[in-house]
Amino acid sequence: MKIIKSIALLFLFTITHNIAQWNFSIATDNEYNDNPFHSINAEKTFINSFQFGIENNLDAISLGYNLGYYNFASIPDRNFLGHQLYLLGDLDILTFGAAYEKRIGKSLYSYYDYSNLFLYMNTASEFNGFYLSLTPNFSFTNYDQIEILNNYKLSLSYSLNRGFETNTTAIIGGSFNYKKYTSPSQSGTYIYLDEQNNLIEEAFQDQNISSIAQILSYFRLAQSITETTGTALQFTNRSILNGVANNVKELNLYYGDESEIFDDPVNYEGNGISLEVTKVFDEAQLKASFFMNKKNYLSQGIYDENFIYNTDINRADTQNILSLSVSKSFYLNENENSSISLKLGFDRIMNTSNSYIFNYNNNSINLNIGLEF
Repeated sequence: MKIIKSIALLFLFTITHNIAQWNFSIATDNEYNDNPFHSINAEKTFINSFQFGIENNLDAISLGYNLGYYNFASIPDRNFLGHQLYLLGDLDILTFGAAYEKRIGKSLYSYYDYSNLFLYMNTASEFNGFYLSLTPNFSFTNYDQIEILNNYKLSLSYSLNRGFETNTTAIIGGSFNYKKYTSPSQSGTYIYLDEQNNLIEEAFQDQNISSIAQILSYFRLAQSITETTGTALQFTNRSILNGVANNVKELNLYYGDESEIFDDPVNYEGNGISLEVTKVFDEAQLKASFFMNKKNYLSQGIYDENFIYNTDINRADTQNILSLSVSKSFYLNENENSSISLKLGFDRIMNTSNSYIFNYNNNSINLNIGLEF
């Protein structure tokens, strides 16, 4: 992890030599969520989070640190801290960045703790009215207690857009994603009492998928309706390029959380459409979005109502999302280097699945308040 040490040393050097140049930010999210973990057994709770950030902008490099604390009022065992140290660079021909993130949860849920290293670069060019952007990136994720999920991911994203005199913008984009699990096999023993109260010891070996490759592509059409109103329509498709062995489906709920096993966007294929409408008024922004996604999980079986797992059928979901938000920023001085931002949002998720445990609805209302100075 030489890159992490280098970022940390440069970060400390900048603090000691440029303390007066640091910018600070404070933000708080206050949310009511009736099913934050997307479960058939919904747990309603208020979620309050506090984020503190510091950043220094040098000639071509920015350094920063973010600290977040997340509090689940009705489920305090879920509370956790998040740390992030990052470096951003801006050169004439490209931008680049590196970030290291660490999640630290309470003992009961420290099982989900992980660290992540993320590196990226971006280059953009223009020719004959076409704008091309290329973004390769690399990430490595290490779970403290779930070695079978440790992975690195390579991605190459692109977008090509063209504006027209009709105030229309057409964008074609996508990415190639390759994910490699570093320790896909895990073995050990189960010890349990049988019906006759005998102590039984059984050997097991779990096999995760060793690697997965995915192609994502999308087409987006954005149109200005008036000077203050715009709309965008997008179609997205995901395709898995390599086969998935049937024994991989034996990986079950014991491992990981929803984001890594059950809803990782690299691990499913399918398509989706989205429609967004944005209205600007009095320096505020009102936005409404609708998303419909079809997802086919090649490495998952299905659970029936008795929680019996069947690996002969692939899990398939249809997800509808409605999102509404209004946001506004206020500058606190004439130099416009201090501001307060407010955002109020509502989200509704409706997920239907042929796997019983993934049929759920989720509603959340969120108020974000941010201060930069």
